[in-house]
Amino acid sequence: MATTVNSTQSSASSSKTSSTGTTDRTKLTASDFLKLFVTQLQNQDFNDPMDNSAMMNQITQLSNMQMMQEMAAYSKSGYAMSLVGKTVTASRYQNGDLDTTTGTVSKVSLVDDEYVLYVNGKKYTLEQIMQISDPSSSDSKMDVSSYSVKATNVTKNSATIKWSIPTEDATVASGLKYTVYYSKTGPMKTVAEVQNGTRYGAANQKDLLGAEITGLEAGQTYYINVLVQDADGNKYVYSPATITTSK
Repeated sequence: MATTVNSTQSSASSSKTSSTGTTDRTKLTASDFLKLFVTQLQNQDFNDPMDNSAMMNQITQLSNMQMMQEMAAYSKSGYAMSLVGKTVTASRYQNGDLDTTTGTVSKVSLVDDEYVLYVNGKKYTLEQIMQISDPSSSDSKMDVSSYSVKATNVTKNSATIKWSIPTEDATVASGLKYTVYYSKTGPMKTVAEVQNGTRYGAANQKDLLGAEITGLEAGQTYYINVLVQDADGNKYVYSPATITTSK
C-alpha cells in the first residue's frame, strides 16, 4: 500500500485535542536561538567584546541544535510512515465524546506540518494513537500450551475443571471462544487430537473458564482439554488434564 504525503492545507476538526497547526511556544527553536545570538552581538560592550572562542561556542551550539531538530524530524517522519498497514487503536474527542477506533492505517498525510493518520476513514494525529499491532507478526499468536487445565472434585462419574484466560490483552481476550473435550486416549496435545475426542457441552462458548463434566464411567482414566479459538479463527489447546474416576 502506497504512502502519500500531502502538503494541502486543511482546517483542523473541532475536538478537545490540540489543533494540528498550533505551535508550541515553550520550545526554543533554532530561529529563536539565532535571534538571541544576534541580539547579544548588537548589545555587547565594544570595549569588552565577546571573545572568539565564546562566539564559536555559541555557533557550534546553534549547529548542534539544528542537527538534532533535523534528526528528530526524520525520526518522526519514519515512524509515521511505518504505521501504514499496521492495526492501531486511536482515540479522539468528537463533539464532547471520546471516539475510539480500531483498524488499519490506510494513509499518512502531512497537514499543517503535522502527520495525520487515516483509520477507517477517520483522521488521527500521532499523539492520538493508543495501541499498535502488526497482524503479520508472530507476537500476535498466543502460547496457550503454557496454560493448563486443572481438574478437581473427581468422583465416580464427574469431574470439575477450570482454566485461565491465555492472554493479558483485553482486546484479544474479549474475542476468545472455548470448547471442552475429553477422551479415554491421550494425552490430547494438538488441535486434531482434541477434536477427535468427545465434546462436552456447546462449542465455542464465550467467557467460559470452567465446567463440570458428568456422565463419566467409574474407574476410568480420562484426558481432558480445552480448545480455544480467537477472533480470527485461529485455534489453540491448553496443556491437558489427566484424571482417574473413583470406583
